[in-house]
Amino acid sequence: MAWQEYTKKKIKSKINPYKILFFIFLLYLSPSIYNGLKDYFEYTIKLRELSERKAKLEKEVRELREIAYNMNDPYVIEKIAREKLFMARPGEEPILIIENKSNKKLKIEILNLFKK
Repeated sequence: MAWQEYTKKKIKSKINPYKILFFIFLLYLSPSIYNGLKDYFEYTIKLRELSERKAKLEKEVRELREIAYNMNDPYVIEKIAREKLFMARPGEEPILIIENKSNKKLKIEILNLFKK
C-alpha cells in the first residue's frame, strides 16, 4: 500500500507550478500584447500614408519654387495663367477637354447639369 501512495504522489507532483504561473502571467498580459500589436500595425499604415503625402507635397513645393524662380519670364507667366487659371487672350476661347473614364459618370454629370 505504501508504494501505491508513493506513485500517486509522484503523478500529482508532475504538474509544475511554474508552468501554471507562467500561463496565468501570459493570460494577464495577452490584452496588452494584442493592443500593442494592433497599434503597431495601425501606425505603420498611417506612417506609410503620411510618407506618401510628404513626397507629393515635396514635389509640389519643388514645382512652386521653380515657378517662383521664373516669375520674371513672361512666357512662364502666360503658361501659368493659361493652365492653372484658365485664362485666355482677348478673342480666344478656352476649351476644357474632359476625359470620360466611364459612361455612367458621364450620364450622371449630364443629369446633374440639368438639376440646377
